[in-house]
Amino acid sequence: MKKKLLLLGLFVCLLLTGCGGGGTKDAKTLDDFGKAGTDNGFTVVDNKSAYENISYITGAMKASSSDTDIEMVIYSDADTANKVLEEQIKNFNLLKSTGASEKKTTGDNYQKYFLISNNYYMVTSRVDNTLIFSKTLLVNKEEVDKVLDELGY
Repeated sequence: MKKKLLLLGLFVCLLLTGCGGGGTKDAKTLDDFGKAGTDNGFTVVDNKSAYENISYITGAMKASSSDTDIEMVIYSDADTANKVLEEQIKNFNLLKSTGASEKKTTGDNYQKYFLISNNYYMVTSRVDNTLIFSKTLLVNKEEVDKVLDELGY
């Protein structure tokens, strides 16, 4: 009887903790992005002016090195950021070749997608209403991933 109660208790705990769920991530700020970019050797600039006529974008920054750019954009809401992410995935897939490598990860408030194709590394990652993305040569994958990993994206 005790074993049955113990098993039932474990089962209830698993249900309550959401086993198998995607979990959540914390959205980072533009300041966090700027620090992560600078810490990893990028030059970081405010990029809001590139989106000045787009009302649903509230902020943007770009981290650049000699041949790599990573952008972070803040949207007015998570639904808009998700729509942009889905559009980026469609655009990345236009460049997809045979033998390409891709992966999509989804959680309660985040989604990440990467594609390696034609010697390019393309990545887009959304947490809540923030989006970070890059398209660069495959040789630059590690430096892009360092920034994303530092931010938890």
